[in-house]
Amino acid sequence: MLETEIAMKETASEAASSVSMLTSAGAFISKEWFFSAHNLENIKVHMCLFSPDSYDDSLFHKYGIESPEQISDAVAKRRMEFLAGRFSAKRALREFSAEGEQVGIGSARSPVFPAPIKGSISHSRNMACCAVTQSTGIKGLGIDVEHIITSTQVMKISDIVINSDEANLLLSTPFSYSQLFTAVFSAKESIFKALYPSVGYYFGFEYVAMRHLEPDIGSFSFEITKTLSDEFPKGKVIYTKFYILDDKVFTMAVV
Repeated sequence: MLETEIAMKETASEAASSVSMLTSAGAFISKEWFFSAHNLENIKVHMCLFSPDSYDDSLFHKYGIESPEQISDAVAKRRMEFLAGRFSAKRALREFSAEGEQVGIGSARSPVFPAPIKGSISHSRNMACCAVTQSTGIKGLGIDVEHIITSTQVMKISDIVINSDEANLLLSTPFSYSQLFTAVFSAKESIFKALYPSVGYYFGFEYVAMRHLEPDIGSFSFEITKTLSDEFPKGKVIYTKFYILDDKVFTMAVV
């Protein structure tokens, strides 16, 4: 189902230039996909589905992934998600002959990719994904995957995630409000990941606002509402792409 829906989005928006399913890595990693995204051949994305019931700490050794002390001491859910995310990163790094490199953990718990590669990792429940690039023209890359937020949850967090203008934009389309709300939530997470390495500090959802959306082609444009840095001042526009993948949303921001 996932591969089919990515392929459908590829036809609609030309955002994914190719999709290929890879051989399963075993019981824990049940399915894998690999594609070029954001209409840029030099950004590679790997996705995988993993089975929480099949997780075991010995998989770190099997996959050749280091388990830092802060991960070894974490709860099993955190260790499992870390492993799935780093597995996805390891697969994505193959494209730049860096499969053997380890992706470290930065001071803000963000992934640190081997230079000159930039990348981003995300996971949600049973899915993990990673995007990487070594393009010098890309300053920041952020991705996020989220399961569709239910209507009840949307009501609880709406005021934190979007403002009234953004809500009206979502209501102006015939598309599912919950799906589009989840996509905006996810896109703002992707924007944060893309900007954080340059900005160097945490900022909230209110620092970016959606100004335009094209659900047919999976496209948003956001405006920075408060100056983050000299490089990212108030008024700067950032474009993101989103993909509806069955019960999940995948987003990407490139700056």
